[in-house]
Amino acid sequence: MTTTTDVEMSIDKQKKDIEILRKKLMDWSFFPYLYQRFNKEEPINWRNPMFIDYIAHQSLQSFYRACKRFESFDFSIEPTIVGKVKHCSYSDLDGITNFKNPEVIQKTISGRLFQGTIVEGSEKRSVIVKTWDFHLPMRDALQCLTTFCDEIELFTNERVNMHPNLVKLYRYCCDTRLALVFDEEFTGLVLSDVLLSDDFGWVERMKVATQLADLYSCLHENNIALDRLIPANIMIDKEFNIKVFDFGYVTNTFNVDDSFLDGERTRTMKSDVYYFGILLLELIAKRKFSFAHVCCCVQTSIANAVKRGKKYLVHECFTEVDYPTALAITLLVFLCTNFDPDKRPSMKDVIDTLNAMGMGGVKRKRDEYDAEQ
Repeated sequence: MTTTTDVEMSIDKQKKDIEILRKKLMDWSFFPYLYQRFNKEEPINWRNPMFIDYIAHQSLQSFYRACKRFESFDFSIEPTIVGKVKHCSYSDLDGITNFKNPEVIQKTISGRLFQGTIVEGSEKRSVIVKTWDFHLPMRDALQCLTTFCDEIELFTNERVNMHPNLVKLYRYCCDTRLALVFDEEFTGLVLSDVLLSDDFGWVERMKVATQLADLYSCLHENNIALDRLIPANIMIDKEFNIKVFDFGYVTNTFNVDDSFLDGERTRTMKSDVYYFGILLLELIAKRKFSFAHVCCCVQTSIANAVKRGKKYLVHECFTEVDYPTALAITLLVFLCTNFDPDKRPSMKDVIDTLNAMGMGGVKRKRDEYDAEQ
């Protein structure tokens, strides 16, 4: 039986392995990943839209010379295992997915998501491959190396990596490409695909909201913040269970206000609560919001809806939602997206509120105020 001490020792080893990986990648820098010929040969609909103009102005020959300089780059690295997750070579990775357009699922914050297949003995199963793309012109290239290591650290953390709503890491690769292989079959749908669907009902939306809140709560209990989650990065199955495969940043953090240190934003648990509030608003209002919105824009949008007579933010199609439930979840959205981070609830409080709410059972009828609007 695994004891607390065993887990702590495993986590300590995993952290040491991650630090070795971080140092190695920073020593290499991003150039070995940038100057690969496939960055020029990617299908035009996936590479950076400025790529062609950039090459035209900066000399294609210069790019190819740099590629030649890095074609024999030594990508060998120790350790080959982080936690219990093994490193795989680029040839192994290329055998899992061929990186051709039919295999591409969608873009992510860091790069793309691909369909893949792994074979272990007589067993063959579908997997997901997530890449960190270095298409020209690169922005925040060193940050890509950091986020790659941060995600490996998250997915190998034994305190959180078995959460049912987090994809399971199978392999990582830092040979020629940066990529993670998730031992998950892509369901064919992400949350953004069904967000406006009439078939995505209230009970199912609350199921998704509760699963998201539970994942956030679990991570926060272990001092991990995710920054933003968007519907396009949340996989959803036919039973409306979710799996999260992509996020803004992963940080070991604490529950304080958002702040700026040396001009760089600090991601905190309170900013996580804000982004959860936006997701919850999208779910209950049956509406898509731009995640470029800052608190002020979102609060203004909510206030304008209220002025137009929308006393509750629940979409009118959800007639099964009673007034107390509609009011409670509207207030929860307000609290989560409050201007003042100190007034935002903890994710544990959010979970408690959602559980206490239930699904409601009385059909909502319009009162006189609603009827006049």
